[in-house]
Amino acid sequence: MLIEAFSEAKIPSAPDTNEDRFAILPGRAYAVIDGVTDRLGTRYNGMLSGQYAATIVKDAFEHALTRPDRPADTKALIAILTQAIADAYQAHGMLDAARSDWNQRFSATLAVVLMGDETIDIALVGDSGVRINGSQILQVDKDLDLITSTLRQQAWPVICSYTSDPAAQEKASRQVTWFGTRQPHEALAGILDPQDLDSIEQKTVTACIEALPHVPRGDIETLVRGGIVHAQGAYQNDASTILGYSALDGFEVPLSLVHFERLPRAEVQTIELFSDGYFKPGADFGVASWEEAFREVERDDPAKVTLYLSPKGSTATHWTDDRTYLGVRF
Repeated sequence: MLIEAFSEAKIPSAPDTNEDRFAILPGRAYAVIDGVTDRLGTRYNGMLSGQYAATIVKDAFEHALTRPDRPADTKALIAILTQAIADAYQAHGMLDAARSDWNQRFSATLAVVLMGDETIDIALVGDSGVRINGSQILQVDKDLDLITSTLRQQAWPVICSYTSDPAAQEKASRQVTWFGTRQPHEALAGILDPQDLDSIEQKTVTACIEALPHVPRGDIETLVRGGIVHAQGAYQNDASTILGYSALDGFEVPLSLVHFERLPRAEVQTIELFSDGYFKPGADFGVASWEEAFREVERDDPAKVTLYLSPKGSTATHWTDDRTYLGVRF
């Protein structure tokens, strides 16, 4: 068995800020965990909520799967990890606050592989992914992310018409996706005026209706106007809406929003788990190939507004996101 793993923070000069984690229990289980970026700036045990969530999930994962009574399947594991986050809310006296305000939740995505004698069980909570045998990619694409990414794409050229400073362009574009087009105009003073925001909103809604005809216009408008902070959280773990998506956040995860896969163990030669900081898979197995693909993306579209749409982009000092790769060759 060969195992390769790599993880880097979005701020390379501050590796302690990495919100990604990976877990390796050779021959038993593998996981990549991506803490959801904090929205309020509150610290718990010295960590922002995304990093804290990833740490909780990793610790609970390793504890659960090294016990004699370890969970037999991924569904049982998800329940255990959910309870671990709920216990953290209780410890901080904030369970009720987290229940009523999604921005106060500790959230993380999970790509997990459990090894059985004859089969391999895979579960994807959120948008981290798994590649099987170098060709079959399992990853849940979120229409919701396309909407917020399109919002940034539409805002980008308007912002660039006002400033040529890359850092200012990135800051303003993130401000738009983070807080939406109906945020107080003062927040973007000197960069965008109210007419700009109105135009960006209209163009984004039109583009998203065309790209996502199955999504109700009202949901598109809600996300565009409210942005990630004021609108996205309402769709987390909500199976009643077409934009619903799964995350580990201490509350029930609808299993209909989780991708499950079972494969014959004898047919699997390689498994590669990765967080969404990788916008393009490696051509081959291993860290070197995936990092080469990462460098290609950064060369071709560092701002993530043309080829690889994202609610945020890279700058001279920050990558778009933390990224983690874990590969296993049997």
